[in-house]
Amino acid sequence: MSDSTKTRGKHQASRADRPARTKTTAAKPKTTRARRKGFPLGALLVALLLVGALAAGAYIYHGIYLDNNIRKGVHMGSVDLSGMSRSQAKAALEKVYGGGSVDERIDIQVGEKTYTLTAKEAGITYDVDKSLDNAFAYGRQGDFSRRLHDFLEAQKDGVSLEMETSMDDSVLQAQVDAIAAEIEQPLSPSSWSYADGTVKIDKGQAGYSIDGQALMTELVTKLRKADFSPVDADLRKSEPKTLSAAEIYSAVVKEPTETFLDLESDPTGNTVTAGQSGVLMDEAALKRALASSERRVTVPCQLVEPTYTVAEYKALLFRDVMGQCTTTFNPGNVGRTTNVRLATDFCNNTILLPGQVFSYNETVGPRTYERGFKDAIVYVGTSAEDGVGGGICQVSSTIYYAALRADLKIVERYAHSREVTYVPLGEDATVAWGSKDFRFENNTGFPMKVVTSHDKNSLTVKLYGTQTQNKRVEIETTVNEKTPFEVERVLDESLPAGTEKVEANGYTGYKTTSYRVVYIDGKEVSRTLENNSTYKKYNKVIKYNPAPETPSQPTTPSTPTTPTTPTTPTEPVNPGTDTGADTGTGTDGGGSDDEMPDWLKPNP
Repeated sequence: MSDSTKTRGKHQASRADRPARTKTTAAKPKTTRARRKGFPLGALLVALLLVGALAAGAYIYHGIYLDNNIRKGVHMGSVDLSGMSRSQAKAALEKVYGGGSVDERIDIQVGEKTYTLTAKEAGITYDVDKSLDNAFAYGRQGDFSRRLHDFLEAQKDGVSLEMETSMDDSVLQAQVDAIAAEIEQPLSPSSWSYADGTVKIDKGQAGYSIDGQALMTELVTKLRKADFSPVDADLRKSEPKTLSAAEIYSAVVKEPTETFLDLESDPTGNTVTAGQSGVLMDEAALKRALASSERRVTVPCQLVEPTYTVAEYKALLFRDVMGQCTTTFNPGNVGRTTNVRLATDFCNNTILLPGQVFSYNETVGPRTYERGFKDAIVYVGTSAEDGVGGGICQVSSTIYYAALRADLKIVERYAHSREVTYVPLGEDATVAWGSKDFRFENNTGFPMKVVTSHDKNSLTVKLYGTQTQNKRVEIETTVNEKTPFEVERVLDESLPAGTEKVEANGYTGYKTTSYRVVYIDGKEVSRTLENNSTYKKYNKVIKYNPAPETPSQPTTPSTPTTPTTPTTPTEPVNPGTDTGADTGTGTDGGGSDDEMPDWLKPNP
């Protein structure tokens, strides 16, 4: 095989891997010789490019200058006129826009509603001939670069030209206004009101509106392009304020206020202020009403009137004597009697509203000479001595006795250190300014008045209120321990010879337990521990100075007689019948203050 043959074979293999063609070439030496001369590959490519460019140029030139049809990619309105002749394009346009006014429909979507509008109803007409001229003119105007640009743009992306139209905007505006008027709904705000026991609720109504100007603009644009695709109008919605069940409930519901004795404006207790009606409502029913689909709902309420009118309340005010007690004193003991009467006057006409607490010390005030109190016997430990205000424990004890029968709550009470004679054991109440007080609470539902009075030798306490039940209270006291006093004889040579003097009376010691027993309609309903009281034993002290002995007639001292031990009643004294007497001698301790603080003791 010659060198030229080898070269030819290698050349063919490098250009294309075609074994069959190589074999055929080897069988034709003339052909091989011709190719052996060679043709430059670059020149071939240049030639091909030149041919392509010439062909493209010829195509573009023909399309720009020689083609008499509408450019490819040109649309007029909704009609594709690509490559059509003038007659073809006119027929196509007249089919859609014949007569200039068409019945093509355009849908306008507003929320869930759809409105349909034709071009004719919109007041627009289409000029087919002018539109056809515009379609043929596209790509045929301006210099070469302009025509080339339009030609290539239509080829690549296509162009949509607007139809030549004439339009009466007022016609379309009327259509848009009609749609807006049907859609538009003014916002009705939510509201509620209360009157005559009923809450009326209006949840309001949402407001709707559309932007008529924006819709008008969009419709004009689409209709001029003969674009009948649907239009979505922007529906504006405004919601009324959601009503709050909690706010309505708190604003409507109010507790009734009862008619009351107005001590703030009139401390004398002669002014009664009328109560106010209350309103109750079922909050769950209110929530259900607000959650319902109905716009307007009502919720019934319950009117609650005050229990009593002013007239009814006045008729009940201080109507009944809840508890009372009368004790006696010795008017001959001037200092003590003055103190008892003064303390009684301080307590008189004290009014307690329901829940208020009576304080004996606050009511009577400090026991001072400036306030009219006198010196009288007070007990300090085992001794008795003068002290300002002595004896006013009789007033506190008398009130305590009455408060027990009124079935009032006792807040603070102390028993005397020794037995007193004006009230039964377990029913006394000692006080000392600055340390011991007697207090009780008005635990009834009505005001109470402490009414006190005194005469020559007695004081009376009456607790006025309003009794709502047929109630009776008894105090049952049991003596748990009794310690009789003893007699102590003390030599006192300062006494005249052959004389003796009782220095201190004797007091029997007691430990007692008192129960409060309450009866309703004669039947016992409760029995509660009232107090445990302890009264100390104090021996009787007799001072003596015996007479001198005479040798002729020696005498034997006589044995002093032992005083009879006082007895304690086992049954409580009924109100107003207490007869415990106060001797007023200043030595029996009847009704004196017990254990007076040191800073109040009289100076020696």
